[in-house]
Amino acid sequence: MTLYAATAPAGLTPPVALLFPGQGVQRPGMGLELTRRFPGAARALELAEEVLEMPVKRLCFEGPAAELLRTENIQPCLVAVSYAAFEAYRVSFGIDRIAVVAGHSLGELSALAASGSVSWEEALLLARERGRLMADAASTSPGRMLAIVGLLEGQVEEIRQEAGRAGGIWMANLNSPDQFILSGEAAAIAVAESLANRAKARRVVVLDIPLGAHSPLMARAAAKLAERVRALPLKAPQIPLIANGSGFVLHSTASIRAELAGHLLRPVLWARTMAAMQRLRIATVVELGPGRVLASLAAKHMTGVATWNVDELLLDGQGA
Repeated sequence: MTLYAATAPAGLTPPVALLFPGQGVQRPGMGLELTRRFPGAARALELAEEVLEMPVKRLCFEGPAAELLRTENIQPCLVAVSYAAFEAYRVSFGIDRIAVVAGHSLGELSALAASGSVSWEEALLLARERGRLMADAASTSPGRMLAIVGLLEGQVEEIRQEAGRAGGIWMANLNSPDQFILSGEAAAIAVAESLANRAKARRVVVLDIPLGAHSPLMARAAAKLAERVRALPLKAPQIPLIANGSGFVLHSTASIRAELAGHLLRPVLWARTMAAMQRLRIATVVELGPGRVLASLAAKHMTGVATWNVDELLLDGQGA
């Protein structure tokens, strides 16, 4: 039975998994309350501004939404907010209870920094480069992304194949046994949207992400990001990292470098990530970023786990 806690615990039940969300969860105001309450979180965003030479705090706190939504802005800003959330969590609870970290798509860069394999400064710079490369790739190979909830994988695969007659379309995210995201050219995504609605999917949404991530549409960006990854200074992680491209637990710099090199082309296998956490008998999941996308997936698909968003955990005054 899944556990839903109503108030923050005096201590988190170990083993704990820290999860970092990706693009799509952003909203103006994200991180504001954490920085007001936790000096470490405020310092993290100040450092992010210095490293990135961007108005991170203004974009995160005020937007405007249209400017925040730009891929080259939102990616470094989300990693910056995750950095602030991690600092608030670390001061409140320490890191000794953390068994693993994992990140969804972009969130893998935040997870990598939280694991100790790379510095937060390097993660921020990599996120900025990733955002710029993806935005540039989208200008020459435009695409969209479609979320389908409430169908089985085989049904979604049939939809993908049929929609493929209208253009390139690929499976980008396998988030759970009944939640999938397709990436592809606009014409193919439009056909897939119609087919999914006809199949009576519970939810069908074209995402507010103006590109086709985790697909061959990102080939140009992936090649350039792989060059950057080859030069990235890495250390063996202090906390094991679950790779979202395989669901495997990574312990070495070689395995992490290989994961990042193919990061933009491989689908995100989040269902496997949750299965890996279940095998590790994770008792508590904490999502470090805006919203409860990953916590909600864990609550629905993992048994015997307490789920939290960092704001729920810390902003009632019990965390610090």
